[in-house]
Amino acid sequence: MTWDVINPGIWVIFGVIGLPVYTLFLGWFLGKPREYSTTVLGLSVFASLVLSLWGGLYVVTMLIRFFFFTG
Repeated sequence: MTWDVINPGIWVIFGVIGLPVYTLFLGWFLGKPREYSTTVLGLSVFASLVLSLWGGLYVVTMLIRFFFFTG
C-alpha cells in the first residue's frame, strides 16, 4: 500500500501529538475568563522550550559536523 497524499507520520505528529498543544492554545485565547498574563506566560514558556530544543539540536549538529566531517 502506498501513501500518495500524506505520509502516516504527518498524521501522528500534527494530529495525535499536536492536538493537545492546539487545544491548549485555543483555551488560552478563546477561554473564559481571559487572562492575558497567563496567555503571555504560556506562550513565552512554549517559545523558550521550542527555541532551546532547536538551538540545542543545532549546536549538537555543528559539533558532530566539526568532529566527524571536517578534514
